[in-house]
Amino acid sequence: MKVVVLGANGRTGRLVVERALERGHSVTAVVRSAETLSYFQHEMLRIKEGDVCDDKFLGNALRNQDAVISALGPRLPTKRACRIYTDSASAISEAMKETGLRRVLIVSTALLFPSESFLDRLLRWVARNNFAAAGRMEEIIQSADLEWTFARVGFLNDSSDWSY
Repeated sequence: MKVVVLGANGRTGRLVVERALERGHSVTAVVRSAETLSYFQHEMLRIKEGDVCDDKFLGNALRNQDAVISALGPRLPTKRACRIYTDSASAISEAMKETGLRRVLIVSTALLFPSESFLDRLLRWVARNNFAAAGRMEEIIQSADLEWTFARVGFLNDSSDWSY
């Protein structure tokens, strides 16, 4: 399978790239700066440097691929940083429409699961920019007539210790 990984230089994106390559998939890693993955060499890895919010760039990156995986997310919970969700979702949906690519998997946030517990309401308030932008991102992708999957994750870290 030929997959494009958006946000391939982040913690989650790097793991996605590594696992896809381990399973024999051809990977196009999309990053802002190719230097961030310069340490990583593999015959099935292609690195494309560009703006994930630019539908023309993404159209080029997605051409002749089987699926796109977005591991994009804000570094900070500010309104401006969280625009990566909505701006990339618009570009992804346009590029996929242009190229005919249909399958997309997007790492989203567990804050979007319905819950009225005090802790969940508190977390949604603290991370309100993230919560709002991720919700709009999912709406944009859902309305684009794509085959989508959202992975609504709680908290990802680099630890191999699952005892907590």
